[in-house]
Amino acid sequence: MLKFLRPTRRMSMAVERITARELAEILKDPARRNSVRIIDVRDSDFIGGHIRGAVNLPEDNFQDDDDVDAIVLDFKAVPQIVFHCMMSQVRGPFCAKRFKSRMEIILEDEPSKPDVRVLYGGFQLFGREYRNDPELVEDMDL
Repeated sequence: MLKFLRPTRRMSMAVERITARELAEILKDPARRNSVRIIDVRDSDFIGGHIRGAVNLPEDNFQDDDDVDAIVLDFKAVPQIVFHCMMSQVRGPFCAKRFKSRMEIILEDEPSKPDVRVLYGGFQLFGREYRNDPELVEDMDL
């Protein structure tokens, strides 16, 4: 007789969204801005404008487990990580899910883990809303 074990805890790989407005509020708040890191997974389309302070790690960095594990270790102490691409429909969510799945393994015994989010509407929406705010967007092609 086969006996199946139930997992002791359920790991959800769903990634919640954060709106442009919510992210802008965090970035404009001196007490909170250091609690978030933005990972922009765009390739050449990073040039032409991006969220101020965003780390550009193109999607190719999220293909190999060893590469993703290294990224997880680099950002393990960050309370919140926001992933995005141009529209956050494919690349951003894919990379966020890869990060989150590897994070659950690599940081399994850690007391806390980063809160992983995807920017709703991606840079397209964020840039449209905040393109004229140099506190939030830099290197924007007008």
